[in-house]
Amino acid sequence: MANDVFEAVRTVLAVREYADKEIPADVVRRIAEAGRLTASSSNGQPWHFIVVSERAGLQKLGSLVRTGPYVVNARAAVIVA
Repeated sequence: MANDVFEAVRTVLAVREYADKEIPADVVRRIAEAGRLTASSSNGQPWHFIVVSERAGLQKLGSLVRTGPYVVNARAAVIVA
């Protein structure tokens, strides 16, 4: 398993162009669930996940973050707070 994690980190990609395809709700839920299950210090799991998929929300988010131009063109963004 350690090799799988190493390989995933080693081959991470920075995606800046997205397909204009709807993301099924069950896929978005699984992504958020995977993040929720991630280990945390003392199992505190102090995070909250916010999914933004409406165009106006993505544009507002894009105006607030460094990666704004890329977020605006995505179909959804997951905010970890």
